[in-house]
Amino acid sequence: MSTPLDILTFPLSGLRLIEASAGTGKTYTIAGLYLRLLLGHGTAESGFGAPLPVDRILVVTFTEAATAELRERILKAIRQLRRAIETGETRDKLHRALMESCADHRDLALKQLLTAERQIDEAAIFTIHGFCQRMLTQNAFESGSLFDNEFLTEEQQLRAQTVADFWRQITWQAEVTLAEGLLKHWKGPADLLRDLSAQLALPDITCRVRTTETLAERHQAIVQRLDGLRRTWLQTDLAALQALIADSDLKKQSYRQDYVAKWVETITAWASTPQQGYAFPEKELRRFSTADMAEKSKSGTAPSHPLFRLIDTLLAEPGDIDDIVLAQALTAIRERLQKQKQRKQQLSFDDLLANLARALKSERGQALAEQIRELYPVAMIDEFQDTDPLQYQIFATLYERNPECGFYMIGDPKQAIYAFRGADIFTYMHAKQQVQAHYTLQTNFRSTTELVAGVNALFAQSAAPFIYQHSIPFEAVHANGKEEGFVLLQRPQPALQCCFPLAGQGAVIGGEYQTTMAKAAAAQIHQWLTCAQSQQAMLDGKVVRPNDIAVLVRSGYEARLMQQELSACGIASVYLSNRESVFAQPVAQDIARLMEACLNLQDDMLIRSAMATTLMGWTVTQLAQLNDDETLWEDTVERMRTAAGIWQQRGILPMLRQWLFWYQIPERLLNQTQGERMLTDVLHIGELLQTAANTLNGEHALLRWLLDRCETPNGDTDEQQLRLDSERQRVQIVTIHKSKGLQYGLVLLPFICSYRANAIARYHTDDQGVVWDLSEQDASWERAAEERLAEDLRLLYVALTRGIYVTWLGLADLKITKKGKDDRPAALDYLFADDSATPLTSRLQRWIHQHNRLDEVCEVDPLPYPDIRYQPLAENTPVLQARRFTGTIERNWRVTSYSALTVQHAAAPHSTSAESPSAERPLEERPLIENPPAASADTAEPVIVMAAEPDAPVYDVYHFPKGARAGTFLHSLLEDLDFRSDADTRRQWIEQHLQGVQLCRDWQAEHWFPTLEGWLTQMLHSELFPGLSLAMLAPSQCLSEMEFFLPLSTVSAGALNRCLAAGDPLSARAAPLSFQEVQGMLKGFIDLVFEQDGRFYVVDYKSNYLGDQPQAYTREAMAEAMIEHRYDVQYQLYTLALHRYLKTRIPGYDYDRQFGGVCYLFLRGMTGETGSGVYATKPEKAHIEQLDRLFAGEEVAV
Repeated sequence: MSTPLDILTFPLSGLRLIEASAGTGKTYTIAGLYLRLLLGHGTAESGFGAPLPVDRILVVTFTEAATAELRERILKAIRQLRRAIETGETRDKLHRALMESCADHRDLALKQLLTAERQIDEAAIFTIHGFCQRMLTQNAFESGSLFDNEFLTEEQQLRAQTVADFWRQITWQAEVTLAEGLLKHWKGPADLLRDLSAQLALPDITCRVRTTETLAERHQAIVQRLDGLRRTWLQTDLAALQALIADSDLKKQSYRQDYVAKWVETITAWASTPQQGYAFPEKELRRFSTADMAEKSKSGTAPSHPLFRLIDTLLAEPGDIDDIVLAQALTAIRERLQKQKQRKQQLSFDDLLANLARALKSERGQALAEQIRELYPVAMIDEFQDTDPLQYQIFATLYERNPECGFYMIGDPKQAIYAFRGADIFTYMHAKQQVQAHYTLQTNFRSTTELVAGVNALFAQSAAPFIYQHSIPFEAVHANGKEEGFVLLQRPQPALQCCFPLAGQGAVIGGEYQTTMAKAAAAQIHQWLTCAQSQQAMLDGKVVRPNDIAVLVRSGYEARLMQQELSACGIASVYLSNRESVFAQPVAQDIARLMEACLNLQDDMLIRSAMATTLMGWTVTQLAQLNDDETLWEDTVERMRTAAGIWQQRGILPMLRQWLFWYQIPERLLNQTQGERMLTDVLHIGELLQTAANTLNGEHALLRWLLDRCETPNGDTDEQQLRLDSERQRVQIVTIHKSKGLQYGLVLLPFICSYRANAIARYHTDDQGVVWDLSEQDASWERAAEERLAEDLRLLYVALTRGIYVTWLGLADLKITKKGKDDRPAALDYLFADDSATPLTSRLQRWIHQHNRLDEVCEVDPLPYPDIRYQPLAENTPVLQARRFTGTIERNWRVTSYSALTVQHAAAPHSTSAESPSAERPLEERPLIENPPAASADTAEPVIVMAAEPDAPVYDVYHFPKGARAGTFLHSLLEDLDFRSDADTRRQWIEQHLQGVQLCRDWQAEHWFPTLEGWLTQMLHSELFPGLSLAMLAPSQCLSEMEFFLPLSTVSAGALNRCLAAGDPLSARAAPLSFQEVQGMLKGFIDLVFEQDGRFYVVDYKSNYLGDQPQAYTREAMAEAMIEHRYDVQYQLYTLALHRYLKTRIPGYDYDRQFGGVCYLFLRGMTGETGSGVYATKPEKAHIEQLDRLFAGEEVAV
């Protein structure tokens, strides 16, 4: 039994199943539960406990678009609640209740919400595949995953290669008969892949074949039966056979002598000619089968003859090999795919799921599951009805036996319509049985009260409207309602409008039904839009616009038919589908021809072919001129050559854009009915080609890549799906699958009576398995047909619940051409089934009359096809002109740095340092010429070069090369080093960093290696503070190159000088800084921040040369260098940056207790002796706070 869900009292721990019917606020509910978890809302029974940050609440859905929407909706809810608490005002009942519950801890709640808002990019809102990928990567050792796998967004090309390999294997030595038998079903591997694609997406599918024979055994058995029958037939006295039939009691009207003679003649002709595959005259042979003759016999007994028994055997045994080939291919191709991907270290979407599921079952699976639960103690699975067995297995393993966690499965089984993508409604039904706590959302906020009532009444016509009544019951929902509905010609319109354009014509074929309904729907839309121009068609008090109207279809063919009829009426439309690939559009081939011509400039035919495409739009006359006008031909070839050059130098997309510009293609296309569609597809394909070019080797490889995708388009991948071609006001034509989750003011379902019968017998077993019955038993067909009908009913529900005000249905009686043995009816036919043989339209009309609520359900007359095309009113487009800027530009707002603040300071007398200050500055801030000569060449003293014996090189730390290159090298040596590493590891580390390094003109790395080895050891073991050295630090305690941005209010040089001098002894001795007044952000990088015993330290590496004796690196000498280069300013800024950061990250942070100090390491002086080369200090807390206030723009008393 389900419980109505109340967001405020919903228990946040344990396993919970939430069923949200269409329009009942599922996303709003998710956001509300998210807010409760952020705030720690709830009692001991309904709450989860402590508040959770955004990175510990897992929200999983199934598409990138849904993930982005969820993140946006949750962020919006957080902001709205925060503002409500700040202002004390809100219209949202949920937010008001949460605001009242936070009254006694308002400041804490605001802080929690503000933190969540700032950290929303870190929120654990993922697709199912994104979640699996993260878990495998973050827990690589526990899951046994490789670090360097290549991720495949789609397997189509790899599948095609694998199927081609399998096809070659079974055909390269096949006998003629076997080859003919294969070609009867599949012209090549592409046809075989088409039959297998849907099954390859189901990992646990089982194939049921007619017999247990191998392919070779089946082939031999068929050939032997055919040969035996052919031989026996030719050896039989056929005249005696015909006499036997004539003398029997077979009904003469069925077995007339001329009929029998004709059948005998046909069979004899077959038996006398070479065998073609496994073909035989089945219809004629069946006339001589015991079963057929017994049925036509007056006595019920067929005449007896050895030939008849051979015919019975032939007809009873399998006469083809398709079932064995398909079963064998499915197993072999799946195995080969896995081996190929393992060999290439590739992973697909399905592999991510399989690998995580496998890891959770492994020996280390329990530890992995505990780590994931620790990361995410609460998980919400959105659109849970679209899950599959593997996805459910993962989350069941993680949360099913852990009631202390929160696991919410949220979805609507009535909207499970993605079986073609692997979604499995039976997994949902199984999961529902495992969960005791069921909740429902019972109020529809989308549609009018009348439309909700009409849909409720329609599905109430069946006792089991979704077939699986126990697991998917239909519960009528309530309507929140709308203030106004749809008013046409000043009359309120019925919500569910049933139109019968073919009334009185009996059952019609599908083509006639589709054509008639497309015209009827176009006429209805024409009326609505025409009335809207005179304010006579209003939706909720507003004029109807074209994009308020949606036509829902099931296929691209229906969409094109609808677009043609709308275009004929002058109505612009746009088609949206989540299964149409851009590579299946004709323009893809046009682009391929253009690319091929650019790569083969010597081939005149290819150039002419490229110019004759629909994309170019040339007339026959223009094309003929290419032959007659030599100048035109030369210009065309030259443009092809130029385009090829652009392609090679800049890429395919710039080439396509240039081509469009040369021939003014956009201008021409935008004046055509489907021009925007074609132009959008050209640019879409261009982007995909440009991206693919980055991973392919050359232009020819790119052309092959495009041709492969044109041959096997895959509309299920996001990047290939058609994009919206126009943002303008247009009627929207949308597939029912694409429309899920969307809503439209006025919805038309012109083709709702049609359906697609099953072509294969595939069904689910009671133990959640999937069977593909290639033996095609009647019971299998029945179960497969039932599943098809159940999905059609869910599609019908989705279609009927997209409308807000009106849903229009095109209804008729259809002659359905069935494939296979699927004899179940269409969805509407099932819902309105009764014991009579009354046509569907009669049953519907009777129901409308009995319902007797014309505001809810009503029969409407078809409108005549319009004689006058719809003419959109001209839009009042404002005259475009540049806006005048009336604001003020803050000229002094900029991003600055320590180097920029100190570059112009009045320096103290020149020191003995061999490194200029610019060596410590970023490259972009250094002057173009440093230390220019003081005099020209005319006045300079002559330079005398004396021959002298050079001094022997000295390889010690004091003679190590000087300058920016050496400093950068030493920084890189220390930046990512594990300070606890042993001597061998450090030796390898130095060797690695010396490769390819040239620090000075006569640099010889092998001579400096021993020096660097000893020097690095001294650096690591030099004491920074008493009892503290780098060698004591683990990598987890260190953060290298910490970047920071400090906000700056207006700061002047004078104010900063006074503040620094008042609080720091070195600053008091230094020359004042000189810079223009600055406002904005102060940016910097700290070489190293580390933590030891709960205290945090700042470290900066300095490669300055102060002298060639240890005495040159005493504290006093280093202090002079600090003053000269104004490193005192640098360490105070670094201290402030770390101080601000720690305040936001550590609850109860205290500077005196948790900030350890600053260490400036003059690397050349670090001999390992106490104090040598290490300048350590700790600014006073009061001074840092004073500096903080100065940067914040507050008054500072110095």
